[in-house]
Amino acid sequence: MGSSPKVIKYWDPFSAPADTMSDYSRINDEEELNKILSKTENFEERKKIRGRLKELRERHMQEWEAKRQAQAPQEDEIKKRHRLADEEKKKKLEAYQVQARNEIESRVPVEDEIKKRHREADLEKKKKLEAFQQQAKSGREESKHLESAEQRLREKHRQADENKAKQLEAYDRMARKEDMSQTSTSQTNVSNDGRTTTTTRKVETVTKVGGAGARPAAGRGGAKNMFKAMDAKTNPGGAAKTGGAIMRSPSAIKTMLLEWTKAMTREYIDTIEITNFSTSWNDGIAFCALIHHFYPDAFDFNSLDAKNRRQNFELAFDTAEKLADIAPLLDVEDMVKMKKPDWKCVFTYVQSFYRKLQKHERNRAMPLGS
Repeated sequence: MGSSPKVIKYWDPFSAPADTMSDYSRINDEEELNKILSKTENFEERKKIRGRLKELRERHMQEWEAKRQAQAPQEDEIKKRHRLADEEKKKKLEAYQVQARNEIESRVPVEDEIKKRHREADLEKKKKLEAFQQQAKSGREESKHLESAEQRLREKHRQADENKAKQLEAYDRMARKEDMSQTSTSQTNVSNDGRTTTTTRKVETVTKVGGAGARPAAGRGGAKNMFKAMDAKTNPGGAAKTGGAIMRSPSAIKTMLLEWTKAMTREYIDTIEITNFSTSWNDGIAFCALIHHFYPDAFDFNSLDAKNRRQNFELAFDTAEKLADIAPLLDVEDMVKMKKPDWKCVFTYVQSFYRKLQKHERNRAMPLGS
């Protein structure tokens, strides 16, 4: 029970004798060795520690060199790649520079071509302007000729209108001159008682126009005789006269001309029906048929449509004026507006057809009664 406590002694390398010094070869930490070195005063011990530090440093240097040598190929590869990238970059830059120079050089011919085209366009524009100016000058000269031609045409139309008015006035005057005279035949009778009575047996109405004389008979060839009398009215010196005066009746002339018109258009009887000088002519087809009879190659009659009234009037009037020299006494606008044209105007115009075409080889007028 009274035993003394046990004393545990730790080994102190700094106080241990030289033969009992620790083996520093197991210590690989230079910092730890430096701490031990700073506390150790024993020369031999310090020498060992320094030797161990030297070994560690040499080993670390070898490891570092080995690591460096091991990393050298990787660093060389990276440097190689950087070098290749720089070379590729340089090549691209050079290629871009070459391309830029080529574009600049190629742009010069393009710009020259554009300038050339602009120059050519300016020359073409100048030529066109000169041509337009010359054309305008010619147009002004032509307009002067057209104006003179229009004046001549207007004068021709004016003369035609005057002739038309004169003819209409002549027909009106002729109609007004138609007078009615009555003659009576009376008989006086004496009765047995001495009274005298007068009995009128007959009253006769006689129509006289333009003078005394007999009225032409309306038999075979009567139509032709009536037209000869009508021509004598408008062509003095060539008509037959009886007793110094030409005998005619306006109604008879009208009838004879209507019969002549029917004879000239007999081949178109399925298309037209001419019964008068007014409504029978209001769509222009009758005029077309009349002129087509004499000039069948002028146009296609079967293609005409009665609904196209304006076209029919223009076709008939223009064809008659162009091929038969028949003045257009009727106005297209007036004919289009009227459903019932003035018979006197139509009669006068149709009379122009007879006068111009009576000697035509296709004049096949059939006399009355045939």
